[in-house]
Amino acid sequence: MWVVIAAGVAVALSVAFWQQIVNWANRTLADWLGQLFGEDVREAFVLLLAAADRLNVAAQRALTLLQQRLVRARIIFRQVNEGRLHEKVVQAEFQQADGQFIQMEAAEVVPWHELPDDVREKFIRRQSAEVEIELKLKD
Repeated sequence: MWVVIAAGVAVALSVAFWQQIVNWANRTLADWLGQLFGEDVREAFVLLLAAADRLNVAAQRALTLLQQRLVRARIIFRQVNEGRLHEKVVQAEFQQADGQFIQMEAAEVVPWHELPDDVREKFIRRQSAEVEIELKLKD
């Protein structure tokens, strides 16, 4: 669990400070690599840095577009096979540039012990076959 949290924090910090990281790596790290291993290694590093920058910017643009177009998202936990299996279904509704709406759904079987505590409690208390969680999208 801590590894996932640490990875998430590292990704969030690298996105937030991406420009500063690229500038530092270009000024400091590239020069150090050039002095230590030669100009060819420095040039290869700078090319890799530029490629990483392109990928990062493309990912940020895609995320921004996704956030703008996402209308609704929810997670539904279902009991299937008479409660022997539990399914997590993620449903999302997007609005295309032309105004049309697209609904997407992805599902996976989740073991009982991996269900959120409140979902397991609702299954036990209500004997309900479905628990829905609406995701808050914007403040």
